[in-house]
Amino acid sequence: MVAGNDSLSECAVPAVLQHAYRMGGPISSLSYSLPPQALQSKPHFSLHVRTRSPEGLLFFAATRGGRAHLALYMSKGRIRLSAGREREIFNREKYNDGKWHSVIFSLERKKFRLVVDGLRAQDGQLTNAELASMEFVSPLYLGSTPESLHKELKWKLLPKQSVSGCVRNFKMNGMPMTDPTTNHGAGPCFEGQTQRGVYFSGNRGYVIVNDSFAVGPSFELLIDIRPRSSTGLLLHVGNTSKTRYGSLMGQYLSIYMLRGEVVAQVNNGEGEFMVSVLPKATLCDGTFHKISVIKRKNVVQLHVDTMGNYKIGPPSSLTTLTKDPLYVGGFPDMSLQQTLPVTSSFMGCIQDMRINGELVSLDKMSGVFGPVNLKECPAG
Repeated sequence: MVAGNDSLSECAVPAVLQHAYRMGGPISSLSYSLPPQALQSKPHFSLHVRTRSPEGLLFFAATRGGRAHLALYMSKGRIRLSAGREREIFNREKYNDGKWHSVIFSLERKKFRLVVDGLRAQDGQLTNAELASMEFVSPLYLGSTPESLHKELKWKLLPKQSVSGCVRNFKMNGMPMTDPTTNHGAGPCFEGQTQRGVYFSGNRGYVIVNDSFAVGPSFELLIDIRPRSSTGLLLHVGNTSKTRYGSLMGQYLSIYMLRGEVVAQVNNGEGEFMVSVLPKATLCDGTFHKISVIKRKNVVQLHVDTMGNYKIGPPSSLTTLTKDPLYVGGFPDMSLQQTLPVTSSFMGCIQDMRINGELVSLDKMSGVFGPVNLKECPAG
């Protein structure tokens, strides 16, 4: 399989399951904004889940006023449906066995129903008052919910974190819900062996490591990557704009891949300077490659595995004055930006990352946007 992007690379794209998402953790979620009329009739839902996790949230629908809800979650390996004001139904089978299971759940008049792999739990019953309060509000959530709902989940004894596993074929009233309104760290679900790491699928996925990062006079990055595309943004911090003559102005530091070449680009406010390394063999060889960037005042050094290069910038400015978000893997509206020569996000696996000597745990960041698999990478 060949990646069809502007790099014309021959990087192998991993096998992923269609309409499936790898969820897991406190911020991994998909939201679906729907018009009010779509939620007025009592909808029914279905999905498939594959997990080894005994606990976690699968689905949550809030109601106007917040007193009632409809929630699908796992507890002690069992799939439970909670409706109204903490009424629950479940069957006694455990489903955290790493196999796919089909789940159908619905609200029909006063009854709420749960069917897992064809096995139907005893129907739940709502009171008239509970039924009147079951006025769903948009959006619906797969996986975890925003922090604004965490207090509600806590007093309802529902898990805040998403189930760690794969969810696919989510449907409402029989219609596939293929286009989530927002995606926060719900990445692709892989077939075959996986290994540790954070996988960026290239489709506008990125992580904000720091909301206000100062590069200053010195900066160090050490990162292990296994790319699946030979073009894409690895890291960016700062502000950029173009002059009327086409040159870049501002203060920034950007590291990216462009048709197999690795580039570190810096501007201390007095004009850009950059250094690049073109490896002798493609970085898309299925192995991890170590990239090192060291900036000291107006000198930037770049190493890709054992190959290295450096560049000396304008001597009149020695520090990069930034107080901007530090992005990894891409940034918002990547395809619309015109100041960098790359318009695509990074596609591939990041296994280890250190900034200024400190280990960066990407899987624990709260600022995760788009289809980023925080839990695993495809092996090989």
